Amino acid sequence: MCGFIIHKRDHTKVNGMKAIEEIGYRGLRTKYRGYKCWKEYDLLHTALPMVDPDPDIAIQPIQYDDEPPSLFVGEIFNYKDFGDYPSDAHMIHSRYREELSHEFFHKFDGFWSYITFFNEAPIAYTDFLGIKPIYYRRDVEVMASEPDVLKQYGPVTPDAIFHSNVMKWGYDPQGGTPWNEIFQLKPGHFLYKGREYPYWDWGSVPVTNLYDDLSLAVKLRLGGFRDAAVLLSGGLDSTIVYQLIKQQGLNVTAIHVDNHEQKYAEMIEKDLVKVTLDDVSDEDAVRIHQSPVDLGSVKPQIAMARKLRELGFHNVLTGDGADELFGGYKRSAEYDSQMSDVFCELPFYHLPKLDRTMMRSTIELRAPFLSPAVIVHALASDYMDRNGEKKILKETFKDIVPPKILNRKKEPLKTDAIRENKMKQRDINLDIWNNLYGHESS
Repeated sequence: MCGFIIHKRDHTKVNGMKAIEEIGYRGLRTKYRGYKCWKEYDLLHTALPMVDPDPDIAIQPIQYDDEPPSLFVGEIFNYKDFGDYPSDAHMIHSRYREELSHEFFHKFDGFWSYITFFNEAPIAYTDFLGIKPIYYRRDVEVMASEPDVLKQYGPVTPDAIFHSNVMKWGYDPQGGTPWNEIFQLKPGHFLYKGREYPYWDWGSVPVTNLYDDLSLAVKLRLGGFRDAAVLLSGGLDSTIVYQLIKQQGLNVTAIHVDNHEQKYAEMIEKDLVKVTLDDVSDEDAVRIHQSPVDLGSVKPQIAMARKLRELGFHNVLTGDGADELFGGYKRSAEYDSQMSDVFCELPFYHLPKLDRTMMRSTIELRAPFLSPAVIVHALASDYMDRNGEKKILKETFKDIVPPKILNRKKEPLKTDAIRENKMKQRDINLDIWNNLYGHESS
């Protein structure tokens, strides 16, 4: 949901209104475009309203009287737990100004970027896994929801370590960007006066019952809709999400991309909306992801996002995050990869590409497995319960998953080109990136 830019005016000649238009696809274009000048700063926002389409509620920045304004990107699905507010954005703005503290963030179920002011200087928060990322420059005082828009604020140079890491692993586990001058705010951190500070504490999130917590996460992410969309692969995770949606009595549109799993998906839903990769080129994927990272799943996600937009959806539920949390990858059987999977691969590879590929088609992706209440179950689990078999999920949800899906091996979402020769495809991606962006280096 939404996108933002904030910059200090005396540090730039960039036209903020033109800059926000570059990421205008993250909202509903000019109808929900917002701008405010406060002190020395321009705050710009494009909104994709989910709670209330009333422009008086949806348009940001938010400001009451003479207090500092704020920007919010994301969804707090349980915002009504905090009082009677017109939206989640108004809730977080009001509560933060009252408490001048981030401690109440630990009660959120959702994902967010939140930017306001403390002692007249911007302070920016990203959620516990960077599901809604924040990017910034250190040479110029500017932040935004996506990295490419920051290039117009000054010269850039390629980060050689980032590009080497991408060739080696398919992404950069350090959380870099393609450019030395552009940074991603670490998950669970806030940025203040050019420095990053950790604030998120997993010990503040209670561990309760996994079945109930995931069921509630699905219910909250349905947002009162009558019709829901889900990305249904035919694997365990998306099947669980699909079945929990059906328990809510909603109509469900199941989007399925060709990944050699159709027979399993059809065990759950015969009437699949099938998607192919015919109209998604490697160049499309590099442009949309704004990076030469491994495109194994980027192209399928672009195709599914485009189909969702064609069908009139602006949000979709998925099973993303379950493999990293509960040990679904082959490597999890060889060693305990959870910490790297959750705190490197998710925030620095998987979640940023999901945000950019889906938002390019103005789609908000909602992953119930990434509810904090669900995550703590995985973090508290024993390795022997998630060593490549997702034993916890299978045992907890065995009554709603067909045995053939429950007992099948995972099939990662990848293009055939990546399956056949991942290094060759990574080299192709880097060549495309250099052709597209190499001339921008200072």
